[in-house]
Amino acid sequence: MSESESTSSSAMPDSIEAPESVRHWVELIRDWKASSAGDHLIPVGRCSKPGLSLANLGQGAGSKIGSTACSLRRVSTRNLSGILQHDPSEFTISVASGTPLEEVIAALAKHGQTLPFNPPRAELGASIGGCVASGWSGPGRWRYGGLRDFILAASFLDGLGNEVHTGAPVVKNAAGFDFPKLMVGSLGRLGVLTRLTFKVFPQSVEPQTWVIQCGDLALAALHMQTLTRLPIELDAIELCPPGMIDPEDWCIVLRVPGPTSVAESIMDRVRGNLREAVAWELSEQQSQELWSQLLDVPGEVSVRIPITPRQIETAVESFPKQLTQRGWKLHFGLAGNVMFVTGAGELAVLDAWLMEHALAGLVLDAGDANPLGTQIGMWRHDEVVVRVSRAIDPHQCFAPFQFGESKHTQRTEA
Repeated sequence: MSESESTSSSAMPDSIEAPESVRHWVELIRDWKASSAGDHLIPVGRCSKPGLSLANLGQGAGSKIGSTACSLRRVSTRNLSGILQHDPSEFTISVASGTPLEEVIAALAKHGQTLPFNPPRAELGASIGGCVASGWSGPGRWRYGGLRDFILAASFLDGLGNEVHTGAPVVKNAAGFDFPKLMVGSLGRLGVLTRLTFKVFPQSVEPQTWVIQCGDLALAALHMQTLTRLPIELDAIELCPPGMIDPEDWCIVLRVPGPTSVAESIMDRVRGNLREAVAWELSEQQSQELWSQLLDVPGEVSVRIPITPRQIETAVESFPKQLTQRGWKLHFGLAGNVMFVTGAGELAVLDAWLMEHALAGLVLDAGDANPLGTQIGMWRHDEVVVRVSRAIDPHQCFAPFQFGESKHTQRTEA
């Protein structure tokens, strides 16, 4: 479910309808008639990531399943809310898809448990279904794995209004096609999530936040590569540009697991391998403020871009000066495996840059006007998703994805 989400829970537009129950959702879908103009339904959550529910217009080299343009009717799952089952001894929890993340996190904390992949924008009102639909895992993914590693079961409504139950609320399960993982990052294009089950972990004990001052980008990239190869457990590794922590230098931010004796041992090893770098620990308040910024990626416009550590220097050097001059900023998460870009204004320049470098961008926040849609840049063809979409949504009730042209089609035409 593309659970599109806005900048706060109170910012949910009153105009977005919200069916009272799963039965009402079923009736809505079965009564849905996609018009000849290309109208489609898109489920949204609590509106903390509004960029995820935009229509993909198929501009540039990308082509889209279905019509070349479509208008969307957004419908919220916020009334599908509540913790349905929590078994602390089994480390599993089942929740309705519209449940606020803060509610889920608080319920787990009472038993010393957590979702270790750090679901973003919990404090901004995000829902658990919106987290799954966005496919966006936080900094904790570096050590513990992402959403796909923790989702055990998912129930959803397909394009015919049938409720489909997939997976099982047990940690070990290898039965059938793994639909729950397919729903991670589905953006509301495959169905309406109704119920989700996750495995959970014990909370980290007394974690510390350390900053490593690196100087220029080349040295920062080298240090980060060293850190990823050390036989130590770090909860998170983030790379921040000048101006974010230090006014002139690139810095690496580490979340180091506790207790204190363990954290000290880990940092002794880090300092021993990064002898040229200066490192210091942040206070608890400084840590909270910094991780909030890194986790929620605030901005009028914000875009998430998968990348590899080897592409970091090229990305920074080639990033459009036009955007830099307008105050656009970037930072790298998951030890350089994802790039976040924030700014204000139109996305056309960023879209062209992404196309040039064969990168795909997911628009989390779109600002006042974004004619390009949720998916910008170059999205590669995914035949599995295409075929699954056609099977469970044959009448294209839900908004379509945007993919590049199939290589099979290209070879056939050649």
